[in-house]
Amino acid sequence: MLEEMKVVIADIDMTLTAKGGELPEITKEAFEILHRNDVRIGLGTGREINQALRGMGKKWGLSFEFDFVVGMNGGMVLDHRNDNYWQTDYLTTEEMKNILYYMEPLIDKYKVAVNCEGNENHNAMNISGELLESSRRHGFDFVDCTGDIERVCERPTFKFLFRGEAENEAELREYFLKKFSDNYQIISTFPGTVEVMHKGIDKGSGLKKYVSWENIDLKDVIAFGDNENDNTMLMDAGWGVCLMDGSDGTKKCADDITEYDCESGGVGHYLFDHYITPKNLK
Repeated sequence: MLEEMKVVIADIDMTLTAKGGELPEITKEAFEILHRNDVRIGLGTGREINQALRGMGKKWGLSFEFDFVVGMNGGMVLDHRNDNYWQTDYLTTEEMKNILYYMEPLIDKYKVAVNCEGNENHNAMNISGELLESSRRHGFDFVDCTGDIERVCERPTFKFLFRGEAENEAELREYFLKKFSDNYQIISTFPGTVEVMHKGIDKGSGLKKYVSWENIDLKDVIAFGDNENDNTMLMDAGWGVCLMDGSDGTKKCADDITEYDCESGGVGHYLFDHYITPKNLK
């Protein structure tokens, strides 16, 4: 456990909330108490930092906005308090084409949905159904470029998302790494969904950048996550916690596991059970 908690960082989807869901009341209450006690609270997400993400606190009914956001799996870092901002390089259009043309046989074979994320690039292939609805909930529509890789790659982006069936994920990963393991990474964010971006960028590196700006020691940070893209964040923080319904691999990386799942407010319950007590509250 942490001797002193100065920072809380948590993944969004399937950690703080179910996909597209609201923040559980117990987690809201915990965050409000910690905020009043000068604990800095941030999001560590695979999403792009945009206006919607900057305003997520108020959207969820909190009285404050999050102090910081590590976005794009560590490729973007925003310090709300001091208006510091950093982002990694985009994948160039040539890099994008090299990746998609190489992956095309498996994309076609399994009808894998592919989309760009970052730089306001919403070009996509094989997108339909719930994926389309999800994009609209996030304030945009995918641009259907199915069958036209050149068009998909007309604008640089931070990363690709490949979304298919969970049973095909291992084959996609293995095939990708045969060619691109030196310069790129492929990580799981949900069963059947993997993300491709430059190597060396992750939520742990983003967290390190934020605490270096604020002169905070990583040992005073608690992190919450549920899947592979959260692993470095959980391992680099002073205390890493996986949700009880998280992946087996992430549970192995964590110092502890919540007793409640995501939808039941696992993060909030954990904070109350282990850190929020009458003696340390304002």
